[in-house]
Amino acid sequence: DLGAKYSPAIVKACEKQLGAKKGGERTKSSAMALLSVLSSSPGGVGGNEQIASVFTHIRFILSKGDDSAHHRKLSSGSKTLKLDALCLVRTMISGESGDVVHLKSALLEKLLTELCGAVQEDWYKVIAEALRVLAEVPRLLAKAWGSADDKSGKKEEMDKVAAALYTSIEPRLAAHDLDQEIKECALQATASLLSVLHSSLSAEQNGRLLSLLLERLKNETTRIAATKTLSSVVSTGSSDDMDEGDSVDLSPILAEAVSELANLLRQQSRRVKQSALESLDVVIKCNGGGSLDEALYESVLKELGAIIVDSDLHISHLSLRAAISVLKASPSSGASVKSYVLPAALNLSTSPLLQDQALESLLTLFKELVGSNAVDFNELHSSLEGRLSDQDGKEGPHGKQTIGNLGKSIATITAATSAANRDAVVKGILATLESKTKVETQQIQLALLTSGDLGRLVDLSQMEGVAPRLQTIYLSSFESSSEDVKHAAAYALGRASVGAMDTFLPAILEALEQNSEKKQYLLLSALRELIHCHKLDASGDIGPSVPLILPHLFTHSTDKEEGVRTMAAECLGSLTCLQPAVILPQLKDLVEKHSGKKVAEDASEDDKAAAKTDARACWTVATSVKFAIAGKVDPDQLAPFMPTFLSLLKEEDIMVKNTALLMVYSAVHHTPQLVTGLMQEHILPSLYELANLKMKRVVDMGPFKHTVDDALPLRKAALSIFATCLEKCPSSLDISAFMPVLATALGDVEDVQLQAHQIVISMCSRHPVAIATSVESFVEPLEKTMNKKKGQKTGTELERLNDWIKSAVRVMVVLSGVDGAMNCRKFADFVERTRKNAKYVGMLESIDEEH
Repeated sequence: DLGAKYSPAIVKACEKQLGAKKGGERTKSSAMALLSVLSSSPGGVGGNEQIASVFTHIRFILSKGDDSAHHRKLSSGSKTLKLDALCLVRTMISGESGDVVHLKSALLEKLLTELCGAVQEDWYKVIAEALRVLAEVPRLLAKAWGSADDKSGKKEEMDKVAAALYTSIEPRLAAHDLDQEIKECALQATASLLSVLHSSLSAEQNGRLLSLLLERLKNETTRIAATKTLSSVVSTGSSDDMDEGDSVDLSPILAEAVSELANLLRQQSRRVKQSALESLDVVIKCNGGGSLDEALYESVLKELGAIIVDSDLHISHLSLRAAISVLKASPSSGASVKSYVLPAALNLSTSPLLQDQALESLLTLFKELVGSNAVDFNELHSSLEGRLSDQDGKEGPHGKQTIGNLGKSIATITAATSAANRDAVVKGILATLESKTKVETQQIQLALLTSGDLGRLVDLSQMEGVAPRLQTIYLSSFESSSEDVKHAAAYALGRASVGAMDTFLPAILEALEQNSEKKQYLLLSALRELIHCHKLDASGDIGPSVPLILPHLFTHSTDKEEGVRTMAAECLGSLTCLQPAVILPQLKDLVEKHSGKKVAEDASEDDKAAAKTDARACWTVATSVKFAIAGKVDPDQLAPFMPTFLSLLKEEDIMVKNTALLMVYSAVHHTPQLVTGLMQEHILPSLYELANLKMKRVVDMGPFKHTVDDALPLRKAALSIFATCLEKCPSSLDISAFMPVLATALGDVEDVQLQAHQIVISMCSRHPVAIATSVESFVEPLEKTMNKKKGQKTGTELERLNDWIKSAVRVMVVLSGVDGAMNCRKFADFVERTRKNAKYVGMLESIDEEH
C-alpha cells in the first residue's frame, strides 16, 4: 500500500531537501515535482501531519519576510522555485486523492496569506499560477464543507476566505496593463469566487466583480476568456452544496451581457462565435424567463438565424440550441423564432450535409415550435413537405440523406402534435403509398421514411387499421423496381417495429421464413434497424423477443450471399451488446460446431459443400464479434469467450482468417485489455505466420495472364494489428520477434511496404534500441524500392511511384537519426550512397523541410 508504507518516507525525504540550508534550487524543484506526482497517487501525500509539514515548507518558499535569516534568504531566491511551489499546491488541492478536510485546514492555517501575497509578485508566471491556485481554493472549501458533518463555523470561515480572495483578485481583474495570461487567470479565479463564495461577498463586491467581467467581455483580447467565465458563473452558481437554491444575481449586467454576446455572433472568428453561443445558451437557460425583454430576445434570434448554415454544422447546432433555450425561457418569442430562425432551419433541413448533433438540435427546435404553438402545425408540415419539390436552384432530385432528414423532421413534429393532426398526417401517408395513380419515387420514399420514424416515436398499432395496412405496404414495396424505395421500406418496417413490436416483428420473422433469397437482405435490414434503435435508445425490452429472432439469424449465418451474412452479423453484434449473457454462449457453440474441420483434396462434393457452409458460419461469428466490440459490448462478459473466437485464426479458409484478423484489429483498437493477456499464446503465433503468408495464383485473362495473391489482405490486416498494438498495448508484443516480420514487409508489394514504412518511423521514437539492432536487415528492401525503374510511366502512375520511392527515402532519413543506427557499416554506406546520388537530392531537401 503506497499511502501507508512509502508516502511518509517519501514526504520526509523530500522535506529534508526542501529544508536543507545548502540545498540547490534544482534539488528543491525535483523534490516538489516528486511530491506533485505523489499527491496524484492514491492516498495523496499522506495524512494531516504530512500535509501540514509540506505546506509549512512551501510557506517559507513563498513568504516575503520571516524572522529566520535562512528563510529570508530562501524567500528571495529563485522565482522558478516559487512557481514550482505554487504548482505543487495546485496539484495537491485540486486532486481527488488527498483528504479534503485536512487539506482545507492546513491551507487556511498555513498558506492562504502567502498565496494571496504571491499575486503581488513581479514575474507574470508566478502571478498567473498564484491566481490558478486561488481559483481552486473555493472549490476545496466546497468539497470540505460538503463532506463535513459539523457545519458550525462555516459562515465565518467562508466570509474570511472570500474577503482575502476578493482583495487579491479584484486588483488583477481591474488592471489593464497586464500580461494576457494574468488576465485570463484572473477571470478564472473570479469565476470560482463568484460561483462558490458569492454569498460571502457584499452586494457591492459582487457588483464590482460583475461589472469588471462585463468590461472584460467587451475587450477584444479577453472576450473569449470572459465568455467562459460568465458561463461558469451562471451554470455553477452554488451547486457545490454551498448555499443550495442561491445563485449569483446577474441582473446588474444580464441584459448588457446578453446584448454583447449577441453582437459577438457577427464576428468572423469562429472561436469567438462558438464561445459566445455556448455562453448565450447557458445564460438564457439559467437566467432567462421574465428577466429579459422581448426586444432583446428578438435581436438575439436575428443574429442566431444569420449563422444557421450547412457550411458550419457545429455553429448551426449551437445556434439552434440557443434558439431552443430562448423559446423555452420566453414562449412569447415564438413569433421572432418563426421570423428569423425558422427560414434558416428549413433551409438546413434539406442540406445533404446535415447529420448528428445539428440534426438532433434541428429536430428539437421543430418539436419545441409545435409544442409551444409558436408555429401552426399544418403550416410547418406543409413547409417541410414542400422542401421535397423546392430545389433551391439545385439541379437533380434530392439525395437519400436529404429525404431521410425530411422524414425525421415530419415524424418529429407529428409525434409532438395533437392526435387529430397525427391522424391526418398518417391518413395522407397511407393515401400516398396506396395511390393507384403514379406517384414520384421521392414522394414514396418520404412517405415510407416518415411512417417508419413516426412508428419509432408512437405506437402505430393503437391507430385503428393503420398497422396492418402499413405492414402490407412495406412488404409489397420490396417488389418495387426502385432500389431506393426497397431500402426505404426496409428502414420503415424496422423503425415502425420499435413502437409496435408485437405487431410488426412477427410479420418480419414470418416473411424471413417464406420469402425468396432477394428479400432476405431487406428483411434482415429491417431487423437490424429494430435492434439498432433498441441499442441506441434502450427503449422497451427486446429480451423476450431474442429467442424468436436468433433462429433466423443463425439460419442466415451460412447464407451464400455475403451481404445477407453481413446483415445477420450486424444484428448478432448489436444483440450481443444488448444481451451478452444470452448471445455469447450461442456464438461460442456455433464456432465449436463449425470450426476445426479439415477437408481432404479428394473429398466428395458434399463434404466440400459442408466445409464451405462451416466457413461461412465461422465468418459470420467473427464478423458479429467485430461489430459487438465496435459497439462497446461489456468486455468483462466477452473476455471468457475470446480464446474460442481467436481459434478462428487457425482455420484453413482464407475468408475466415481475414475476418478473424479484422476482429482482432477491432479488439486491439477499441478495447486492448480484451486481448492483451491472450497475445502471446493465441494471437501472435498466427500473426507471424499470416504476416509472411503468400498464396499466388495465375489467372488467365485471355490476351494476358494476371497474378493474384489471395493472402495479400491477410498480410495487410496482420501488419495493421501490429501497428495498432505498438500504439495501444506495446507491452503485449515481443518486439525482437516482430523485427524480422517488419523487414520482410519492407520488401513486399507497394501497399504493404507503405504500411511498414509508417511502422518503422513510429518505432524509431518508441523502440530505438530494437530498430538500431535490426537496421541492417532494412537496407536491402529499402534500396530495392528506391531503385525502382520508372520506365514509361506517366501521369498518376509516375506520381504514385515517386511517392512510394520518397516514402522509402523518408524511412532512411528517420532511421539515420536513431542512436546507434549509423554504427552499422552497411546502413551507413547505404545512407552515404543515397545522399550522394543526384536523383534523390530533391526528395531529401523536401523531407528535411518537413522535419
